[in-house]
Amino acid sequence: MTTSSTFLRPFRNVVLGLFVVFAALSWVVTASLAAGEVPSDDQWQAELSGFVDGVVTTGLDQDAVAGAVVVVVSGDDVILSRGYRLGDARTGRLMSPEQDVIPLASISKVFTAWAILQLEREGRLTLDDPIAQHLPGLKLDQRFGEVRVRHLLSHTAGLEERYAGYFTTPEAIGAENAIDHISAILPRQVRPPEDVIAYSNASYVLLGEIVAQVAGTPLTDYIAEMLAPHGVYDLRAMHMPKDQNGASPFHVWNAGQYVGVDPTPFPQPHTASGGLALSAENMGRVMQLLLGDTAVDGAGSTAVADLYAPMWPDRPGFTSRTKGLWSETWAGHEVYHHAGSHFGFHTNMVLVPELDLGFFVAANSPGGSALAALPRRVLREVISPDTRPVAERIACDDVCLQEMEGRYMMTRRNTSGLDRLHVLNTHAFDVSATDNGALLVSGLGYPLRFEPIGTDQFETAEGDVPLGFIRDAAGRVVGANLNGGMQTFDRVGFWHSGVSLDSALWATVGGVLFCMIGIALAWRARRSIIGAATWLGAVGLIGVPGCYVIITPIISGRDLSSQASPGDDLWIATGLCVAIALALVWAIARSVVPATRIPLGERGATLAAVACFGWVLVVAWVWNVPTAALTW
Repeated sequence: MTTSSTFLRPFRNVVLGLFVVFAALSWVVTASLAAGEVPSDDQWQAELSGFVDGVVTTGLDQDAVAGAVVVVVSGDDVILSRGYRLGDARTGRLMSPEQDVIPLASISKVFTAWAILQLEREGRLTLDDPIAQHLPGLKLDQRFGEVRVRHLLSHTAGLEERYAGYFTTPEAIGAENAIDHISAILPRQVRPPEDVIAYSNASYVLLGEIVAQVAGTPLTDYIAEMLAPHGVYDLRAMHMPKDQNGASPFHVWNAGQYVGVDPTPFPQPHTASGGLALSAENMGRVMQLLLGDTAVDGAGSTAVADLYAPMWPDRPGFTSRTKGLWSETWAGHEVYHHAGSHFGFHTNMVLVPELDLGFFVAANSPGGSALAALPRRVLREVISPDTRPVAERIACDDVCLQEMEGRYMMTRRNTSGLDRLHVLNTHAFDVSATDNGALLVSGLGYPLRFEPIGTDQFETAEGDVPLGFIRDAAGRVVGANLNGGMQTFDRVGFWHSGVSLDSALWATVGGVLFCMIGIALAWRARRSIIGAATWLGAVGLIGVPGCYVIITPIISGRDLSSQASPGDDLWIATGLCVAIALALVWAIARSVVPATRIPLGERGATLAAVACFGWVLVVAWVWNVPTAALTW
């Protein structure tokens, strides 16, 4: 017995050792899965349908959205293709991936970029070409630097975002050709190229015309020729009438029911920035094509691969922009995407090359923007629920944090003419330091806490939203960017907030009160009350409220984008501002000249009113109210 045990002891040790190794390997594998390894396709695909149904139907109810469509593809397979609820409330037709023609809105920019990159592959242009080389006769004052094709592709041309008159038809402004029309509606260049990423619809309007000029055929035809060999034949353009573009209606909630509305066509040059339309079924085919050649270094065999290539690989604040898509990291996965919002639709296309996965989501109501977050939620909650790549935190003292405090406003905004009034509608956020070494950002829909991970670099606690700050040559913080520059913001102050406009209203109240005091003093001294205080108060009471009534609907979003001229109301506002200025000059003259012999109290009240109404004019001038009609 003893001899046998001695003989078998080495074998028992080997078996025991193998058992320990096997147990350790099992623990490592289990820990790896818990740390965020992607589950098998069978696992997450089994959960996908129910998850999508739950998110979409909840979103439809919460945001009063009539209908939506979702397509998910992987390789040659369509994992999910489903319509939800109403596609047309007028007929009762349900939403369908096959039947509904979806206005893609800004997803159209991906197709425009694709066309440009195809022309580059053919050797017919380069990304470093000045745009003037391909657009003879274009009138664009490039005072801050020459604009090149790559600047248009990457939203770095330095153009502001125009609102007034942007969708004016060529006939309304007397444009004889496309170049004249584009020249008339283009916004100004307000910063040097490559300074920051500032999302620009106008940049893609220019790219669309470059395609037409270089290819010798309209943009829509060129893109259709690119897609046809891949089985996509029903590309439409929203500049066509309803009976030709076939676009599905969008819906608004009114008096307890959905009302279907046909999208309004807009001028052809804007097709490049947001005017293409496709069925969701065909968007699935497009995504399969885009996932078929995804060499992210731009060395692939087709222009498709170039869409994924970083435009500015060496610029920290530009990492989000490729040659045709936006790039982010969600739940540890590199994703490429583009969304759109126009014609009453919200759309989103998300590509995840490492998983060979593509999502397309569309909602047919103005309130459907929340549904665009569906692909991100699928990645975070279904495919990789435990993956949160969080960077190492660093210490940042109070002095460091206080440098970043302030208000930041998106660079995608207008700075001149009537458009200046729309600054109040521009996306902005406020940054404040917390007591525990972090930053609190409010204004992004809900407060977010950002922790320091490097010099001027922060990210959320879950590691999914990076925030960086921009400094000038003197080292002062002058801007910020979210998600690697996908959204860039300028640091702004008093004149970029509604507080300045509110101050003008309070100054008006103060001016009227001082005028009333002046009138009372004149009456008490048994002098005529028809004097400077009376006239100034009357002009102020009429002028300031009159301007306010005129500009309020403009600030709140009245559609002036298709108007070719400012209209009578803005000319009236200009006239009221001129009347206030003349009344101020007259009141000052009456109160200062000694020959008028106005008592000191009455004179002081009048001059105090002059100061108040003078402030009103300063605010109006800064916000371009007096010049809105002149600088249309």
